[in-house]
Amino acid sequence: MLCSVNLIVVCFTATTLAYKSYEGYHVIRTKELQSIYEVKNVLPLTKLNDYNFFINPRIGSVAEILVGPEQTEHLQNTLTTLGLAPTVVVENFERELRKERKQIEESSFQRNLLPSERYLNFDEIMEYIELVATTHPEIASIINIGSSWEGRPLRVLKLSNGPGKKAILLESLIHAREWVGPPTILHAIHELTTNLLENQALLDANDWYFLPVANPDGYVFSWTKDRVWRKTRRSNNDSDCVGTDPNRNFDYKWEDGTTDMCSGSYHGSRPYSEPECEAIAKFLLDHKEITFYLAVHSYGQLILLPWEAENQQNNHLKSVAEDAVQAIIAVNGTQYKVGTAHGVLSYFAHGTSFDWAYAKAGIRLSYTIELTPSFEKFDNQNFIMDSKQLPLINAECWEAYKALVSHLPKTRRDESEVEDENSTAETTTFG
Repeated sequence: MLCSVNLIVVCFTATTLAYKSYEGYHVIRTKELQSIYEVKNVLPLTKLNDYNFFINPRIGSVAEILVGPEQTEHLQNTLTTLGLAPTVVVENFERELRKERKQIEESSFQRNLLPSERYLNFDEIMEYIELVATTHPEIASIINIGSSWEGRPLRVLKLSNGPGKKAILLESLIHAREWVGPPTILHAIHELTTNLLENQALLDANDWYFLPVANPDGYVFSWTKDRVWRKTRRSNNDSDCVGTDPNRNFDYKWEDGTTDMCSGSYHGSRPYSEPECEAIAKFLLDHKEITFYLAVHSYGQLILLPWEAENQQNNHLKSVAEDAVQAIIAVNGTQYKVGTAHGVLSYFAHGTSFDWAYAKAGIRLSYTIELTPSFEKFDNQNFIMDSKQLPLINAECWEAYKALVSHLPKTRRDESEVEDENSTAETTTFG
């Protein structure tokens, strides 16, 4: 329960977390992969359900794998045989989860922290955006765009001080375990409300839409059952494996995605099989004023351009993203890379939200940002990010968001000429 209506200091009760135990699980890291040959040697391991890849194999990066105690020795032997010099970087993953749970409990009593400076569960995030709408009714309102498979609301917070403007949509937590995303969105909301005097021009120029939790069921599950859960929670017929990767469920190159229901990247039984994805797509199609779309993910310190499903690159999109990179560097020197998924990750991703937004919804500025840590940072940081780092991450992202938004197209999508033959929003159909 919220125990203050002050937007600067909001107190949340501690949440009891009951996770799947990862006692004895290791995180194993390979050496930096130097060739496509080494990448191809590791790729078959990504298909095995015994291994949870935190970092997928790509040229110029390590691969990082969460593995249970029964499979650790076998994985180490396999990687050694492949000449990939495996190193254990986390001896006991459950120990890291215990540290995180303790930090969450302690932070709930620290009244000097902003909501964006701690990890909030689903109910707390919903309470916070409702509080913003109640406290700032002249600019803030909530739009219910749909419901999850288990019936939780998909809520968008809109900030606007007048009609007829172009708009931005920031979305996070389409992958449930990527907890570092929502704080950056809550920080942006804070800057545009509590610190409005400093940011008035940003609200005068554009409307802002925020979807802090795009996968509510998965996010709740990551708090209550399995911290590294990624997918939705919809059951799959004739399979004990639950869930679809919602960021492979959009109708752009969907047919090229994985059909393995047990895979963390399973693309679903059909495009928009997940109600969360259908709701997001319909919202974007209905709101032609949205000319900028940003999907917030973790991790890797990357700004990704369309296409994730093709090895192509738009020079204008790249130039805009490089401005955001410079804005991040100016805060504390943190380095981000820019490119397509294939260009910087050496793999294709099919059915992603931002590829679809660019290709089918016609949103000319569509990006994915992969937040800190980087793939090159050789410590035990991964999806389990120390909340003490959130203020810096939030500050970096806010500068990046402002830099990206400064390049918004001058017209709404329904007023501009379609520039790409793939931009065919009219052909989008739902099941």
